[in-house]
Amino acid sequence: MADVLLRESELTEMAHEVLLAIGCAPPSAAIIAEHLVEADLRGVSSHGTMRLTQYAKQAQTGYLNPAGTPTATQTARGSTVVDGGGGYGHPAMMMGVREAIERARGSNSSVVAVRNCGHTGRLGHYAEVAAGSDIATIIAGGGRRDLWRQVAPHGGIDPKLATNPWAFGFPGTDAGPIVVDFATAAAAGGRVMAAKKRGERLGSPDLLTADGEPTDNPDAYLTDGGSIRPFAGPKGFGMGLIAELFASAMLGDDTPESNWIIVAIDVSAFQNSESRLHLVQALIDDVTSSRPAPGFDRVEIPGQRSHARMLERRRAGIPMHEGVWRELQELHTRLTAE
Repeated sequence: MADVLLRESELTEMAHEVLLAIGCAPPSAAIIAEHLVEADLRGVSSHGTMRLTQYAKQAQTGYLNPAGTPTATQTARGSTVVDGGGGYGHPAMMMGVREAIERARGSNSSVVAVRNCGHTGRLGHYAEVAAGSDIATIIAGGGRRDLWRQVAPHGGIDPKLATNPWAFGFPGTDAGPIVVDFATAAAAGGRVMAAKKRGERLGSPDLLTADGEPTDNPDAYLTDGGSIRPFAGPKGFGMGLIAELFASAMLGDDTPESNWIIVAIDVSAFQNSESRLHLVQALIDDVTSSRPAPGFDRVEIPGQRSHARMLERRRAGIPMHEGVWRELQELHTRLTAE
């Protein structure tokens, strides 16, 4: 099937109406819709509006409370904890990153926990928000591995951890912030789902069959009892394990899906803006001056590549697989007609 081109405004409106129909409060629906469409704009369709079918099912089954709204409280020792109210994670993470930014400005750095929420979408989004306020971030999380057994440990076959992502963000240049956002699995679960929806294979053996054989067939993981491999072997496994310790051992395992930790650093506490920008640009210029390897046109900076894609798609339209678009239209029709 071919892709269809969609306008940002029509996709946002559809997403917003779907989220209202499944019971989200209007402010939460607006945050989630904007987040999902921006993921599509940036080319991260695995965390874009295709997720609406998953979110609608989670609301219908009671897995999440779509009306849940986040609240922020302080622990006895003064730490900020955002409780997602058992709802979708995007509003909770937005509250968490804003709290982290505000606290970092007052004391050079901060740590904020976000717990009791569902899927948070594209983790890099929150690093981008912070970078726009001259705040560097380290974000990680996981949890509920009893429900989300996706990734095999290094040296193992059976899935034991979720994809437990990390994101790192740093204020950049006019071309956008520098943001690194990755699952600790060789492939994010959403990427496997997206390949399945498009009727494609992954193109690299990022999965294991139930017998431990490497494969790129999404069905091996989605339906046949297999698992996702950790990225870079022991490195990905180690980072996934640490994220799980933050999420479960430190924040507790009583959450519908995930807990998160946000570390924020006010970079202006160490370098004034003019000097920092000069040093950032010098580093980018040096790195991108490398001769491109075979199969590459140039060296690109993480975060800035997706920023450029977002600007282009706002002008030219968002491509979406025809089958995914039809599924979203059917979901919208069904929910808004009820």
